[in-house]
Amino acid sequence: MTLKCTGYLGCDPATQEPYAEDGELRFMRCRSCGLIWRDPESMHLVREYDHAYFDSKNYLKNRDHKIRKSGWLIDLARAFHPGVNCLLEVGCSLGNTLEAARERGIAHLGTDVSPFATEFCRSRGLRAETLSLEEVYARGERFDLIFMQHVLEHFEDPFQTLDLCGKLLLPGGLLLIVVPNARYGRAEKGRQRHRFYSRQGVGMEHYVYFDYSSLTRVLRKTGFEVVRRNYPLLLRGFYSVPFLLNRLFRRSLTLFHADQEIVVVARKI
Repeated sequence: MTLKCTGYLGCDPATQEPYAEDGELRFMRCRSCGLIWRDPESMHLVREYDHAYFDSKNYLKNRDHKIRKSGWLIDLARAFHPGVNCLLEVGCSLGNTLEAARERGIAHLGTDVSPFATEFCRSRGLRAETLSLEEVYARGERFDLIFMQHVLEHFEDPFQTLDLCGKLLLPGGLLLIVVPNARYGRAEKGRQRHRFYSRQGVGMEHYVYFDYSSLTRVLRKTGFEVVRRNYPLLLRGFYSVPFLLNRLFRRSLTLFHADQEIVVVARKI
């Protein structure tokens, strides 16, 4: 069996090895690029994103904090592109980021595979539709910022997804990505016992895991230049004390491999 990085990055299939296993659910690691992929033979294991899924995840819990965090991430992107006027969120879920965009006067569109999620967003007066990236592109809409928070790992082919994102961005447009951190210490040590790779956790929802190095490599391959890895301590134009404290906390987690997620801002080349 070969992993997608073999075709896109030219990785040697001989460097691809078993990484984690929970019954039929298996993940492989490519030592050439560092990406951790769902084993192709495990692709039949899927999870439905219906009403019950969102209830089980308690997505409405701490909604105000989640909106605030999404706002901080938008502000992080705006530090590199102050002229952000229109935002696309891929995988908008229940609309936390769309709400933050509206608060900042930014036109927005959210897409999600779940009709329940997009209907919930519309009930809040947010613009959201159950569309694929191909359908958004065909409609001719283009954006200054594409926001993907814990979404890219849900795509079987992140290279194809990022290529489409590039086509949807206006000149100088940015892509902000938040994904689980493959180098998270507990996940590295726990492997199949950790929720990243287990059937009871999020293993059946995810197809690929990144660290900063592998995500940067994938972005370069798909036509992006990384302009920010991780949270900056100093951020010109955004002086919120809570945002500063949040950045300090996130950076401190990185020192001990204790940060469960990584954050990257990239510009379309």
